[in-house]
Amino acid sequence: MLGSKKDDDTKTTGSQDGANKANPLPPQNSSQGLNLHKPLPATAQTASTRRLADIPGMGPARGSTRPYGSEGKTLVVGREISLNGEIAACDRLVVEGQVEASLTGCRNLDIEQGGLFKGNAEIEEAEISGRFEGNLTVQKRLRIRSSGHIKGKLKYGQIEIEAGGVISGEVRFISDKTDAKS
Repeated sequence: MLGSKKDDDTKTTGSQDGANKANPLPPQNSSQGLNLHKPLPATAQTASTRRLADIPGMGPARGSTRPYGSEGKTLVVGREISLNGEIAACDRLVVEGQVEASLTGCRNLDIEQGGLFKGNAEIEEAEISGRFEGNLTVQKRLRIRSSGHIKGKLKYGQIEIEAGGVISGEVRFISDKTDAKS
């Protein structure tokens, strides 16, 4: 119809067309108010209405801004938090506060800027933006950011150091799996 508003065309008393079924809200100019105490009717999710995060394998890339805990067993020691003891069998340890511990059976260690780890750690990969003091063994890749400091004994498989990153102490390259144990 020429000259009529689209809202007037979509008002029907019986069934709604397919485009209106996806929107469970009443029309804006409806005399019927929105009841905030009653939940909206559920709509079936089709491939076109699902979010990318709901589709397996379609979430954000690994290492991007995923929340902590979405990659398995993650332990976060937040700012102004101190933790002492032994940590085992976590997928990822994120240190924003202070940790004095022995770390084994963990895949990733992230020490954020302002974070401090004192003790021993045997891990697969690490990214150091804060401070590490003690014995650190990294089987695969160690990344030391410009604000990162490592003091003590260090063994690594691969290393990446940004300008400004500091290592002081004993440093050794792991040539094979037997060197990691010695």
